[in-house]
Amino acid sequence: MILYLTSEAHVNLLDFLEQELPIKRLTGSFNLLSFVVKDMRNFSHASFVVIDRMAINESDEDLIQALLSYQTIYAMHIVIIDEGLPAGSPLVQQLIQIGIFEIVTGTEIEQLQEELKECFSAHGMQRFKPEAPPEIKEEQIYTPPLPEHIKYHFACTNLRVAVAGSDRRVGTTITAMNLVSWINEHGGTACYVEANTNNHLAHIIHLYEPEKTGNAYKLEGNDLYMTEELNRDYNIIVMDCGVLSEQIQESFSAADIRILCGSAMPYDLARFYRVIERCRNLTIQSLGLFVPNDLKPYMLETIDPLICFGESSNNLFNSFTNNALHRKLLSAYIIAVL
Repeated sequence: MILYLTSEAHVNLLDFLEQELPIKRLTGSFNLLSFVVKDMRNFSHASFVVIDRMAINESDEDLIQALLSYQTIYAMHIVIIDEGLPAGSPLVQQLIQIGIFEIVTGTEIEQLQEELKECFSAHGMQRFKPEAPPEIKEEQIYTPPLPEHIKYHFACTNLRVAVAGSDRRVGTTITAMNLVSWINEHGGTACYVEANTNNHLAHIIHLYEPEKTGNAYKLEGNDLYMTEELNRDYNIIVMDCGVLSEQIQESFSAADIRILCGSAMPYDLARFYRVIERCRNLTIQSLGLFVPNDLKPYMLETIDPLICFGESSNNLFNSFTNNALHRKLLSAYIIAVL
């Protein structure tokens, strides 16, 4: 379904699409931020939201802020209609910076509809997307795999590794769990500590019913804690900090290694960038998850030139998929043992 916020002038502009997708039209004048907060949940089943700029009563700056708020909550594809808007205008540049590329700017009905057809095509509108990714060295986005069963000596005790996400559902918990599993599988000792209020660990414990020893729940050979009251020392303590808040959590800022996870979904890119900017006084390692190869150069250019990339993992205790990545993250503290 398409949710269409429109002015009276453009109320029939999407009629030609109705045979392909049902359209829910809301006509009038809207404060977009208020609509996102109060009303958008009623249309969360929609796949697309089309916004007629003439129907929005906020300034361009407030419109961008409203769209950023929208992107942090909803995954609906955004199309902006702004009749006659120059391609080089500040608004177009701001929309591109937050990952919105479907910007319809024609001046005649036929032109507007042609641009809308492109927006709803398989590849989407190409006009405002980067024409070509920057040339980068292949090794920046690819590290040859290492032998899976090699063992290491970990030269650290109670090293704290904090894993946080730029948003929900970007893979923070599974990244933390996989790192713990990799360390334990490759000769070290590590534990997982839930340093957030999501209660994911409670659900995991309920599902798997693991044995409890002291304060630790043991699953697949890994010690999992709900608090920082640990049974013993480990080489590495992996802290799952959840979503990084506006006021950066102490468990993240006080860690020895800080890993910030984000995805390449359009609605997450802008938030990922903003969170990295918020951490500019801290040393962090950004980590892109679920990123297609053709988007990796774009993220290196626009998000962080030092970003690392992880392969998709659907197993909490997967110790091998990101073998090279995990070794790179901890390279300062490990020595190979043949």
